[in-house]
Amino acid sequence: MCKIEPYDCLLELVKKRRTVRQFKSDPVPDEYVTRIIEVARWAPSGFHTQPWEFVVVREKKCRDKVIAALERHGPPIKNPRQGDSTQASPQASFRDAPVFIILLCDWRARVGLPDRAQESDTQVASIFCSSLASTFLYMHLAAASMGLASQWYSAAGGQEAERQIKNIIGIPEPLKIYDMMVVGYAAQPPTPKEVRDLIGMTHYDSCGASDFRTDEEVEADARKTRNWCLSAH
Repeated sequence: MCKIEPYDCLLELVKKRRTVRQFKSDPVPDEYVTRIIEVARWAPSGFHTQPWEFVVVREKKCRDKVIAALERHGPPIKNPRQGDSTQASPQASFRDAPVFIILLCDWRARVGLPDRAQESDTQVASIFCSSLASTFLYMHLAAASMGLASQWYSAAGGQEAERQIKNIIGIPEPLKIYDMMVVGYAAQPPTPKEVRDLIGMTHYDSCGASDFRTDEEVEADARKTRNWCLSAH
């Protein structure tokens, strides 16, 4: 139980949640996985359609097949600054994590939307994307609250990777892969995170163009964030 104000607990948890890419092979208790999904199913969704399903991949044989599909069609991003130098021992990665949780979108849930929304694939996709993003974030926050590390592996939803993973697991056609969450224990702590200044990104009422970043400022910030992101790969 958090002994400080709920907001402070939330802020602490949000800051603690980080994307990790190096995992230990230590097993994760089944209860922890269930807790992650229990939190996720309470996420908000468009018209309360709850268009999600969860596939937990724990068996090594199945995980190895999923990893092979991702290596072929959604390989992890490499940090160019690390070069191709060989290391004495392979670097820990998502391949070592003991659990994958694949978040699926059940397109058939569109029947729960208002009639006009049902008739527009673009609107359905937008509503479901926002809904699934909510539940996926809940998953990561739940993992962080239990001291687990997690990684977004969005390449699992790429066309070819998705096709192979669906065949491996036996996912029926109406369901689509939104994203895959890698879950385990961090092999090493993540790099410190820097975020943009609160004042600089907050605007009120009748603010004009001069109140927002210039093109040059956007590009400068993008260089910083890109370099930071690549350093973690």
